[in-house]
Amino acid sequence: MSSTVLDRKATKRFALVDCNNFYVSCERLFNPSLIGKPVVVVSNNDGCVIARSQEVKDLGLNMGVPVFRIYDLIKRHNIQVYSSNYALYGDLSGRVMSTLAYFAPNVEIYSIDEAFMDLSEFRCRDLTAYGDEIRKQVMRWVGIPVSIGIAPTKTLAKLANRIAKQNGSGVFEFHDAAISSMDELLSQVDVSDIWGIGSKYSNWLKERGIITALQLRDADRYMLQSKMGIVGVKLQMELCGESCLAMESIANPKQGTCVSRSFPKSIHKLAELKEAIAYFTHRAAEKLRRQQQSASAITVFLQTSPFRENFYANSATAELVISTNSTHELSHVSTHLLEGIYRQGQNFKKAGVMMTGLVPERQVQGNLFDPHNDEAKKRSRNLMSVMDRINEIYGRDTLRFAATGVLQVWKTKSEQRSPRYTTCWRDLLEVS
Repeated sequence: MSSTVLDRKATKRFALVDCNNFYVSCERLFNPSLIGKPVVVVSNNDGCVIARSQEVKDLGLNMGVPVFRIYDLIKRHNIQVYSSNYALYGDLSGRVMSTLAYFAPNVEIYSIDEAFMDLSEFRCRDLTAYGDEIRKQVMRWVGIPVSIGIAPTKTLAKLANRIAKQNGSGVFEFHDAAISSMDELLSQVDVSDIWGIGSKYSNWLKERGIITALQLRDADRYMLQSKMGIVGVKLQMELCGESCLAMESIANPKQGTCVSRSFPKSIHKLAELKEAIAYFTHRAAEKLRRQQQSASAITVFLQTSPFRENFYANSATAELVISTNSTHELSHVSTHLLEGIYRQGQNFKKAGVMMTGLVPERQVQGNLFDPHNDEAKKRSRNLMSVMDRINEIYGRDTLRFAATGVLQVWKTKSEQRSPRYTTCWRDLLEVS
């Protein structure tokens, strides 16, 4: 093992902060009676398990298992089931990230429940103690438990975080271990659990006898480069304590955005599918405007249940003459695409829309033959802006296009969803 990892004078220090069982922790924050009890959060339409408390993990329940297959287990162990509440989770995630920014000038939000912190400026401090201070402050200000891994590289910080969770300490710094101890720790990490190693590379490495993180660190570099390219070389260098992955304080612009749903019940009527596609387009257009982007192409896709006979799936794509984020313009195109791939007599279980070729909305390339004048475009932008503002103040879908339907029989089922305590006035927690 390179002594660089153990040298406190090394330039870089990264912390990976990960919220513990995040979705479950969000539910417990407003319902403390759930603490210590087995809890699962399920996906859209209450279909599959997407989050588990530690009590559920100890029962051996896997992620992604369909709820209908575990009804007996749920009843036997009195497992509390909650529908996903993304409005609540997203808001609490923002509060956690804002708290982290208080402790370091450079924070990279990696996912809804994970963030990297650059602690290089604090490397002369006791970083384990500093990490514990961060944990306590997040709990005090937000109420969400977190684990923190600290190391000279982002890859090692990921592994340190894993150890912090496993040993229950909450904070683990790789400098807390001697070289021999670190070798032992890396030897216990399966190569498939290393950040950046997918199933394809994992299988390839294991075929060559590289089973653990330690073996990957000590593997022949030229062999790794021949298969994994510079990615493999950087990964190995990171395991040796040489920082190769810089902080990304500015999020990369999204290349595409997708809105899709599985329907609670199969749909065979074109009119109902049109409503669903119009609504998905409405949601996707809202995302684009929040991101200040416009789409250059739109794809509509739909499929029947893969578990039934005569499976059918199809998609259609249209390139837009001028990139746009207008709900009205995008809905017109998506409806036309749907009509082209709809097949009468089929029972559709899933559909969606995807916006691609995203560009900044202020850099949209004009077209000499565009039939719409500047005044009409300005009115459209103003309409979308007013619509978004009203929905922001009074709640999602306060205003929406009539094409999205009224009854919305295809709408996602969330029978066990908790209130949106922090984002909806009607759902504010009441204290008696």
